[in-house]
Amino acid sequence: MRFGNKQQRLEEFARGLATAWSTGSSVELPDTDHRPANRDEAYFVQDRMADFIGEPVTGWKAGATSEGMRARDGHDDIVPGRTFRSRTFVGSRHILEAGPFIGARMEPEFAFHIDRDILPRDAPWTVDEIRPMATAHIAIEIIANRYPPGTSGAEIGTLLTIADNGSGSGLVIGDPIADPLAVDFLRHGVELTVDDGEPAENSPPDIRCSPLDALTDVVNCLSARGIALQEGQYVTTGSATATLPAPENGRAVADFGTLGSIVLQFEDTGDQRTKLPRSA
Repeated sequence: MRFGNKQQRLEEFARGLATAWSTGSSVELPDTDHRPANRDEAYFVQDRMADFIGEPVTGWKAGATSEGMRARDGHDDIVPGRTFRSRTFVGSRHILEAGPFIGARMEPEFAFHIDRDILPRDAPWTVDEIRPMATAHIAIEIIANRYPPGTSGAEIGTLLTIADNGSGSGLVIGDPIADPLAVDFLRHGVELTVDDGEPAENSPPDIRCSPLDALTDVVNCLSARGIALQEGQYVTTGSATATLPAPENGRAVADFGTLGSIVLQFEDTGDQRTKLPRSA
């Protein structure tokens, strides 16, 4: 067994996280001796969580994609997670069942469509190599963790976040960006609003990342683990604003100015079984 006697406990943890992802329930924080002790163990839990969810993987989300984000949130490197078919939406306007996203939060982001397979290799991939292999898009990531409501980010930390699929819940991919070289991604204004509420505060340049740099970091993180990025998948690279809660009944708009906008109408069907605990 790869992790000795601990492997069974990690498997049980992964199964619980997968059930919580699917049903909107939560899992207790494991005792110190039963939780991942390093990134290898955390990735093992995340990988097995994906196996137990059993859906096709549509791509990857990444948190902590800049030095500023990592310093702010207490992470030592990027925090990746998978996106899954049933919660991936492509297009600028969607009506979403609110149940799977109650308690979640929204982040407007810059994402990429992977235009051809990017395979693992020994040498790190470079930005110049990755640039022609992906198309930039506007996007909204929906985040939520599977831990008890009220659990702080400090209590969860990096390893439990990785184990819990990087706090990934859903992904909305909007319009492609026609000329990404003309966009100042560190300063481009984005307005995220819910109904008539105040817009979320834009993240300052030291918190934002260069999306292409972040994509390259994701590629190399996955490559080191022997994981390919497949043609047709998506990668999202970190929020451009503060987060806002996904409404139970309401309209969310992410306006990227000249780059386009994404409009989400959340509708509550009353299905309490699919409601999520508080987001990360």
